[in-house]
Formats: sequence, C-alpha cells, structure tokens
Amino acid sequence: MSGAIARYLRRLTARAAMGGGRAPAIGRHRQLLADSGRALMLLGAITLTHQLGRSAPASGNAEHLFLGLVIWLLGSALVMLSLVARQFPRLAAAGATIVTALRIYLLGGL
Repeated sequence: MSGAIARYLRRLTARAAMGGGRAPAIGRHRQLLADSGRALMLLGAITLTHQLGRSAPASGNAEHLFLGLVIWLLGSALVMLSLVARQFPRLAAAGATIVTALRIYLLGGL
C-alpha cells in the first residue's frame, strides 16, 4: 500500500515540476480577465467623462451615463476576479468564458 502512495506522490511532484496540471490554464484565465477588465474600465471611464464633459443639457443622456457606469463596474469586477483566480478556479473559468463571448460579440474577436 505504501508503495502505491509513494508512486502517486512522485507522479504528482513530477507533474508539478513540469508545469502540468491546472496552473497554466488558471494563468491564462487570470491574464484574460485582467486584460479585459482593464479595457472595459477604460471604455467605461471614457464614456463617463465624455458625457459629463459636455456642456449642452440635452447631450447628457442618462442612458449613456448609466451604460458607462455599468461597463466600468463590469471591468472592475473582472479585475477583482483576476486577483482571486487561483482561489476560485471554476469561477475564473466561467468568467473567462463570458469575457471571450463578449469579445467576440462586441469587438469581433480582438
């Protein structure tokens, strides 16, 4: 019995030394979440400052302000999720899937 456990532990150690397992996938998810979150935060901030910087009262649409805020909040949530991707790998994978779908839908796959 102890021989099987020793072989199992050696195999796990060798896999971790070669970089196998889930660590590369989590790193990709983390980077994707961070990059997309930063881009969404930038787009939201640009939308907010553009709408708030206009002087004409008719041009300050509440819908654009709300959309800019929602985009900025989504970006900040993705950045925060990228910080805890190692603790919650399934949540990070789900977030990366959502981000990939948003990129394809909004930016044509960029």
